[in-house]
Amino acid sequence: MGSPSFCLIIIQSAIDEKKLLLPVEFVSQHCGDLAKFATFRAPDGRTWPILIARRSGDGKKMFTRGWSEFAAYYSISHAYLIAFKYKGNSDFHVRIFDPTCCEIAYPTPRTVDQHESTQYENDEESSGGDGIPITTSRNYDKVYQKATPSGQRTILAATKHKLHNPSFMLVVQPYNLSNPVAYVPGEFAAKHLSPDCSSILVRDSVSRGEWAIQFTWRDRGGLNLGLGWGAFTMDNELKPEDVCRFELISSDAERYCVMKAHLFRVSYP
Repeated sequence: MGSPSFCLIIIQSAIDEKKLLLPVEFVSQHCGDLAKFATFRAPDGRTWPILIARRSGDGKKMFTRGWSEFAAYYSISHAYLIAFKYKGNSDFHVRIFDPTCCEIAYPTPRTVDQHESTQYENDEESSGGDGIPITTSRNYDKVYQKATPSGQRTILAATKHKLHNPSFMLVVQPYNLSNPVAYVPGEFAAKHLSPDCSSILVRDSVSRGEWAIQFTWRDRGGLNLGLGWGAFTMDNELKPEDVCRFELISSDAERYCVMKAHLFRVSYP
């Protein structure tokens, strides 16, 4: 039996109101399987966390927070069509068609990089200097001291890697993989991220893969990375003592920022 599928023709109100209704019949068949957040997986490899909420009045389910960013990113407007293939666990594979019924040309990472890197763009290969100091967590010294010799070498390699945009470093711990959650240092968040920002679009510096990661602001400062972080760790096959350097590329967008991930793999003898 194939995956359940449905299509939605986009009308102007879905763009203006930033809400997209799910088909009633689909919801009735899969209501028990739908979580609070859905994941849209586009053919270009990007993933988007989208909130599922109930409409006041009739209780119909709809895609809300995250939908408008998804639509804007792919320039979706009135009369576009989106084909959804449901893979279970609130995971939707999507394809986008314009009003002529032709599938769109999805943005390539290179095209988007050129568009969104205006605020901080400075590539290491084209810029000299010593780079911008890295932001680390307050328990960095403790993490380094408890690391294995191989882990310490990996941490030092990540620390010495020159970047010319603001960045922070995360040394992967077992709980980052089992929960899965991660922490963004308060100093970095307060200095570089807007309080209105609620998600990070992470791009791998080598593979050009992309992940949308939602986060919540902590009362004591900093951020907790949540939905989307688990997919990032699994897709990149991260393990304890691997190191991630997250380089800020753009924070101009209203509700998300763009970061480039530089991964340093621990190698045990």
